[in-house]
Amino acid sequence: MTEEWCCEKLQSLKIRETRLDTLSEIRGRLNEMPTLELQVTNRLLTSPEIYDCLEDNDAAAAASADPMDLVSDILSICMSNLSLRQSDLPRLLQRALQHKRSRIRALALNAILKELQNQIGDDVGGDAISNDLLRHILNALQEPETYLGSPAMQILSMVLEDHLQEKYVTDSLLQALKNSEVVKCRVYELAVGLSKRSAAILEKVDFILDHALSELDNDDVLLQVNILEILVSLAEQNHGLVYLEKRQVFDVISKKVEEMDQNPLDRLLVPGIMKFFGKISSVQPQKIITGYPRMIQCLFDCLHSGDTSILPAAFDTLANLCRTQEAVILLEEHYSSDVKESLEDYSSYLRNLPSELKNRAFSSLEAVFYFKPTISAQVSGILQKWFGYLNGGSNNMQFLMDFCRNPFPDIKISTLNLIGSIFLYPWGIEALKNTAGFLEYLLDRKIEFDKEAKYAKYCVIKLLAESSAFDPETNNQLRTYVNEGPYFMQSIMDVAVEGN
Repeated sequence: MTEEWCCEKLQSLKIRETRLDTLSEIRGRLNEMPTLELQVTNRLLTSPEIYDCLEDNDAAAAASADPMDLVSDILSICMSNLSLRQSDLPRLLQRALQHKRSRIRALALNAILKELQNQIGDDVGGDAISNDLLRHILNALQEPETYLGSPAMQILSMVLEDHLQEKYVTDSLLQALKNSEVVKCRVYELAVGLSKRSAAILEKVDFILDHALSELDNDDVLLQVNILEILVSLAEQNHGLVYLEKRQVFDVISKKVEEMDQNPLDRLLVPGIMKFFGKISSVQPQKIITGYPRMIQCLFDCLHSGDTSILPAAFDTLANLCRTQEAVILLEEHYSSDVKESLEDYSSYLRNLPSELKNRAFSSLEAVFYFKPTISAQVSGILQKWFGYLNGGSNNMQFLMDFCRNPFPDIKISTLNLIGSIFLYPWGIEALKNTAGFLEYLLDRKIEFDKEAKYAKYCVIKLLAESSAFDPETNNQLRTYVNEGPYFMQSIMDVAVEGN
């Protein structure tokens, strides 16, 4: 495609009757060209004739086909040949970035994002985007449409760090905080993403984080839930946790839980609060378990409640809470009776909840009992004690075996995954040996038909094969099973017998 041919077609676009045919011809020629001349790309991207095809509002134009798809394809192909290192990039994209059609603006944003992502290995710095482009992207951050705001946020997360001291940047971010809740949460998410990198960056965006924290006193419960969700990842960083403590965030949230009876709507916050504290406790167990007892008691209240709207968050929170050996010890020291009651509740839930929640409960228990590769004798003893609470303290391995025989593969797989975490400990394998028929069930290949269930059972048997708890004959059976693989099928030989 020559520049002369391009100019000729752009002139043809002024003729309305043949406009769609001309656009189709341009798109077809662009698709045929593996590379484009720079002059052609520049000419098309800055051509008023291309953009004017989207401006017609008269009856004749309305009756004709919409040229949007053709124009979008042409611009997209041209943008894919651009480079962030081009000094004239802001000029080439300006018309698209300022276009009244949001779809055209989105094309330009996604082209910039794609080019940035392609250069990640090249150590993209803050100068990868010019100030002129950055202004357009900051404006797009405030767009209500997700397909505009999302790429803008992704771009800014990659390049904004070196521009945070510039006044036009802070002014734009402050303006965004006056927008809708969707836009505000987008800005909060951007600030948290930047803040996670270092305490120095957090200090530069603390005006945004402070604004987010002030929203926790908002009457909008959904907004508060979204903010808690966003703040979780910040709290997982030491410098982020220090910041939140200085702002007394944990005390504010804990007080909400204590005063929940006075503000019934705050009950809608419980799943978000559970997730927030659960995630933090996975990295700071002592701070949460000993420092915020009302929060831990709220978790156990949720587990006891039987409220299916809260149980998923409660299951996940207990799993996060028990992620470290230190947390297991602290829970046994301070909340042993609550743990006992909760595990007894699990037994009831596993029998009576819908399948989706049963699987969530099984996954939660798997996380509670899973510690690898090493674990202290103290923690192993505590986990053995906790396992004994399942099924009212009797026949607990038989209780799990019954679920293994469930005809639904998802329940079977969830149960086998839990059993695999139990078999990490000598007491778990001993419980298996004392359960009649369980080992025979595991070794029987004829009763499994689902591929994922076969693999889950194989993983369990592989753990047993690594144990020294069995006699030589059983060990040989286990090792043979492992060596044959998860999907082995014994061949059947038909012997033909000649009749009389």
